Amino acid sequence: MAKKVALVTGASTGIGAAVCTALAAQGVAVAVCDVNRIDGVALANKLGGLFVSCDVTRLDSVQAAVAECVAKLGVPDYVHLNAGIMTVPTDTPYLPIEEVSEAQYQKIVGVNLNGVFHGMHTVLPLMREKGGGVTITASTAGLSVVPVDPMYTATKYALIGFGRAVAAANEGSNVRVNVICPGVTDTAIVPQDYRKPEYGVMPAEIMAAEVVDLLLNGPNGEVRVKNAADKPAFSIGVPDLS
Repeated sequence: MAKKVALVTGASTGIGAAVCTALAAQGVAVAVCDVNRIDGVALANKLGGLFVSCDVTRLDSVQAAVAECVAKLGVPDYVHLNAGIMTVPTDTPYLPIEEVSEAQYQKIVGVNLNGVFHGMHTVLPLMREKGGGVTITASTAGLSVVPVDPMYTATKYALIGFGRAVAAANEGSNVRVNVICPGVTDTAIVPQDYRKPEYGVMPAEIMAAEVVDLLLNGPNGEVRVKNAADKPAFSIGVPDLS
């Protein structure tokens, strides 16, 4: 049997790296796609995978990354569109929305929303014949609010709707599209204020297990929520596509 192939964006660290590690442990060949070359190369070497430089804000970069994955590993069976940022770095004070610059606005939309569009636009036509799963990383912020970062909140709301709509549009095809909504997870973008015990910060490996299950087994259109390590994940439902 040919080895399964996965492509993960935002894969060098955090949830993406944990997903790559979990998939590799199941014998899946992983394309580690990121702008972070140092950590990405180290991870790919550790897992026996392939590092691919990829700037998700640019369609041509995503297309080139997917082409390299296909050429060296094969058409992906699983794709995790995971790259994401907050409006400002974690060591920077959060800004009122009226102080967010045009450049900051364009950057977060470029990574969080455009990056998923670029990924879906590129992989769907390739995966339809072979079949497989695509999971989008949204956030519980897309089901509630993060007052310190309205743009992060907005992009995550958009991703949930986008994922459900693309799933509905592809119902009956060989590709399953679903969405994961992590609660506060131990990644580089989480600010210190959200690392307090009451937020129940989860190890990235906890989230990775949910992502891998969605990639391998999740139904088309599922939006799954995992908001605490000691609580089971739940689904907000699969839309009625009839």
